[in-house]
This record gives sequence, C-alpha cells and structure tokens, in this order.
Amino acid sequence: MSSATPELQRDELDALTSILDETAFEIEQQTETTHGTLVIEVSLPDEFYIEYHTNQRRRVEYLPPIYLRFTLPNDYPSVSSPSFELECIWMSSEQLQILSENLKNMWSDNSNEPILFLWYTSLNTQALEWLNISTKLDLTLSFPSTVSKSIKPQLTSTQVAAVIHDYERERKTILLSRSVITCPICVNDVYGHDCFLCYVCSGTACKSCIKSYLETIITDGQVKSITCPVNPTCNIELTPTQIASVVDKQTFHRYDRLLFQLSIDAMDDIIYCPRCQKPVIITKDTDNHLDNTLGECATCSFVFCTLCGRTYHGVNPCQYSAHQLQDIYKDYQNASAEERLALEQKYGKFFNRFMDDMASVEAIRATARQCPQCSIFVDKLDGCNKMTCSKCHSYFCWICLRSLSKTNPYGHFNEPQSKCFNKLFEGVTGMD
Repeated sequence: MSSATPELQRDELDALTSILDETAFEIEQQTETTHGTLVIEVSLPDEFYIEYHTNQRRRVEYLPPIYLRFTLPNDYPSVSSPSFELECIWMSSEQLQILSENLKNMWSDNSNEPILFLWYTSLNTQALEWLNISTKLDLTLSFPSTVSKSIKPQLTSTQVAAVIHDYERERKTILLSRSVITCPICVNDVYGHDCFLCYVCSGTACKSCIKSYLETIITDGQVKSITCPVNPTCNIELTPTQIASVVDKQTFHRYDRLLFQLSIDAMDDIIYCPRCQKPVIITKDTDNHLDNTLGECATCSFVFCTLCGRTYHGVNPCQYSAHQLQDIYKDYQNASAEERLALEQKYGKFFNRFMDDMASVEAIRATARQCPQCSIFVDKLDGCNKMTCSKCHSYFCWICLRSLSKTNPYGHFNEPQSKCFNKLFEGVTGMD
C-alpha cells in the first residue's frame, strides 16, 4: 500500500465533509476500514411526471434520494475500488444494477484517483440518462399495481407514488423554512417557517393571512372540501393536518366536529334522535315497513318513528304538520322518477294519501284566499267581491283581503279614497 493512500483518503473525506452537509454525507471511521453513506438527489427537468396507474400521472419536482453506502479498503484509492451498494425506493433492482455498472466503469476510467465525489455528481446529473428516463418515470414498469402474495413483499406503484409525494412535501417544507417570501395577500416579507405551503401548486402565503381566511370560513360552517387558499386554480383539498398547523385549537375543534357531522349526515342508515340529538343507526331497505320506520336511541332510550320523529306509533299513520306536508310535497314534485320511488318506499302505504291531500290543498290555494280573521281558505265561485267567511262569518274584501264593517260592508266599495272604489263586481263574469 502506498504511503500516500491514507492521506488521500483523509483529504477526500475532508473535502466531502466541507462540500456536503450532514444530511448528504455520513462517515464512520473504524480501526480497519472506513464506512460512509452519500445521499444523492437526482436532478429533474422542469416538466417531470410520475405515472403510477394507467393514464394516472402527477407532476413532481423532487424524487427521494439514492443512497450510496460505501466501504473504503485500506489500499483505496491507489489500488482498490470502494465496495458499495445502492438503494432507492423508486428504482427496481435492475435499474440499480444499471447504475452500479456505470459507477464501476467510471472507476475503471479513473483508477487510482479519489472517486466518491465524481460518483456523487454523476448520479446527481446522469442517473436518469443512464436509465433512459427523460420526462416521465413509469412506476408501473417496475412495481405491481396490486399487493402480491410473494415471499418477498414488494411495494405497489401506488404506494411508491405516495412515498414520493410525502418526500416531496417534506423537501419543499425544508426549503421554504430556509427562505424569505413576499406574501401575495398582505404583501409583507415573511420568513419561510411562518408561511403556509400548498404541496401541489407550491403556492405560499403567510400563516397569518391563511389563518384569518380559514377561521372565517370555518366559523361560517364551510368545512367541506376546503381547497388551496393561495391559488384559485388549484383544486387540491387541504388535509386536516394542514388546517391544524394554521388555526388555533378551538377553531380546529369546530372544523373537526362539523366535518364529522357532515360525514354522519351523508350516511343513509344514520339519523338523529329527536329528543337528545345523538346519532342513531336504523334499519333500511327491508320488506317490513315497520322495521324501516323504527328508531331506538341507545343514549336516551327514546323509541321513535324515523319519518315524523314522534313517539313510535306502529301501523298508525304519521301526524305531520301542514308545514312538514308542504315540504314533503315539494320534494316529491321536484324529484326524478327514481327519487319519487324512493320517497314512496320511505313513507309507506300512506304516502299516496298524503300526496292526494296536498294536491287538494295546492289546488285550493291556487284559487282560494285566506280569511283575514281566522285564516281559513275561502273560495269564490261567483258573486260580488264582498266575501263572508264560512267559519267565523266575518266580512272581507276579495280583492285586498281587508276586513269589512259588519254594519256597512259595502261602504268599502263606495268610498272614493278606497283602492277598491267601484270594484264590487270587478272580475265577475258578465259584470265588467
């Protein structure tokens, strides 16, 4: 072994330590040998994509690094090459073998010279070229689309894509924390660690502005599908973790509660107890209509009808208020054929009677008017515009619905200052 070999090793390791930070270079010197790891990020073109399913791809700016783990023999670099192995989450064993062959060829061309830094820069700039990858990394060529039952477990293409996404997010967060940006909302210069970052479009803004925006919409109850607040064209939905990193605990608790409420409301087999408002799981789509309408609250033990919310009444029809019937009728009128069938099945054999009653009410409302004294509907088939209520026997004007004098009901039509002056027979067939 040349006497200069240990000195050349030390000089190379010292140079790498000064050039690379501790996240890119690790060294462990032992009595006989020296072990180390180079963490190498691959340079990507401006437009680079990963494909993880047929016709499913996503643009990325960073890929997880290549790990080059090496051991320096005592006679390196004067005689022997470093022994090494490569690891990379998004490469197959065949691709790693291609890179290894290229590194060995480089040693053959530069034998007896320090090689580690050259390997580092070459993997950084030429790895994609060696693998014949230009602008797209097709993960489906190297990884299965589904989990296999082989003895050696292997990640799927979707799982590898998720790892790449997580790494890219962490990488962008680290880079942002080391910079100063101008917030596009308040136009103040802000340190990166005080900024919000969208992991998809890379939009940034100060946390203070994003906090105000999120607190406003969460206070208003708009918690479903909160998208990137920085870029209007970015439709990516914010994760609960991102929201929690910006708003205070009380606001996030409200967001979490409302989001859970929306999830419960979207479940067809869950309704709320009319008494204590706790969620209740109900039976649906059975042949027995009684089972479909029975709800029993596990919290307060209230047994109720799932249709009208009153105490369970078995085969007896639901007692709906006029307002409730009106809402049901409107839903039915505006429903599609499938939705109408679902409503008929939901409300059972009494539903057609409900609809007939409501149709009658609608027909009455279209032609009749309410008495200003007792609010009953009164229809006018013929005669003058002085009406007599069949229930309370009060007089009122059919045109303006004003209550009329019991002693002189026709005076309303004879007073010049009245807007119904001379309109006693207005609208009466054959009297205009």
